[in-house]
Amino acid sequence: MRSSLEARFVRFRSQGWRQFGPLVACLCIAATGCSPAGTGTNLAGTVAAAPSTNAASAAPADQVSTAMPTTGETGASNVRLLALADGVQGGTGLWTFTGGVWTARWAVPDAKALGRDAETLTLATGGSLQSRTVSDPGTSGSAITPKWVEQPPGASIVSVDRSDEGSVAIVLSASGVLSYWIASADGTVRSLSPAPQSPFGPSVAWLDSNRLLAISADSQQIARLAVVDRSSRGATLIESVAGVRVFALSPDRSTLAAATESTVCVAPVGDWLASTRPPMAVALRPSQVVWDLALSADGSRMAMLSGTEDASGAVADIHELVYVHQGAIWAPTLDSPVPFSRAIGQVWID
Repeated sequence: MRSSLEARFVRFRSQGWRQFGPLVACLCIAATGCSPAGTGTNLAGTVAAAPSTNAASAAPADQVSTAMPTTGETGASNVRLLALADGVQGGTGLWTFTGGVWTARWAVPDAKALGRDAETLTLATGGSLQSRTVSDPGTSGSAITPKWVEQPPGASIVSVDRSDEGSVAIVLSASGVLSYWIASADGTVRSLSPAPQSPFGPSVAWLDSNRLLAISADSQQIARLAVVDRSSRGATLIESVAGVRVFALSPDRSTLAAATESTVCVAPVGDWLASTRPPMAVALRPSQVVWDLALSADGSRMAMLSGTEDASGAVADIHELVYVHQGAIWAPTLDSPVPFSRAIGQVWID
């Protein structure tokens, strides 16, 4: 039987890429990584399926160390990650990855999503959005209970990100259909308009207090990064990279990384917004799948959860891969198998 992490990989691929038949076939053909630069266009397409996660309520737990064999030990001392995954006191919780060692730290039962801005972690837990500090992720902080003006029935939170002013972007998945919402500092939640439309994952990130980054399909159903501007109520697609499957923004909002079927590209945010072709940081193997990306605070280091897909579509051999920006290249510095079977998300805690 496949592990639940493998199942999430397979569900992500089957729901996000394959269930739309011929419509998505053109997308897969077009997903060639770092493509030539282009100009922005308006959002288009239809909302489609995305992976779902579980609900949550937070409670600290005793520390349980789990050492895993790691290669590239010389780079391990500078890597500090926080992952939301299973295997903490028999359920979902926060793992730390420091010095090349994974450690199960704090239980967050049935957690739904994890996000990070400069100094604050945001956890979607049960019926609330909880804040914790990056310096003390084990201590529960302030929380707001979302006050939904309207909410799709049976919806589950699958992604969150907090702006500098305290607003939280929320992505819901209901029956495999994504919807995008904004929770204000007092907890009032309203739908985001215009909303991204994507057959892929639910990544979302604030560029500033007014602009959000997400994945959206263009008129040809090719997935691209999209910038939604709340002040102008407009949206623009970034056309320099086609077939985006997952992305990450550095906590200082200066660097952006995006993975396609064949490559991972990294560049300053300004270059992406100008539709300048971003350089390739990592070339992916034909069978390699990137599940999640995370950038360090200043964007100089990148971590990815990655596995290998076999002919049946099962993904196994999940590893944490870490790269460091050195001059014109991104050098691999660490490779560690993960000790958990279901990962919801991860962030740098440096």
